[in-house]
Amino acid sequence: MAIKTQIEALLQEKMDRKDFLKYAGTIVLGVLGITGLVRMLLGTRGLDTSVSNGSHQNSSSYGSSPYGK
Repeated sequence: MAIKTQIEALLQEKMDRKDFLKYAGTIVLGVLGITGLVRMLLGTRGLDTSVSNGSHQNSSSYGSSPYGK
């Protein structure tokens, strides 16, 4: 409940555009930083590493033959 009261206090506080942008920027950087940290800990970079050099030995899908390579 403490977070809810802190958010309510922040919303009731009078601030100008500069202060608002500071708070909003801090929140955005915090969210991006947290997701970056989670990605780093999990070892994911958003790249598909399952395909390696286009060589599939036991594949029978379209384009698996050497024709056209």
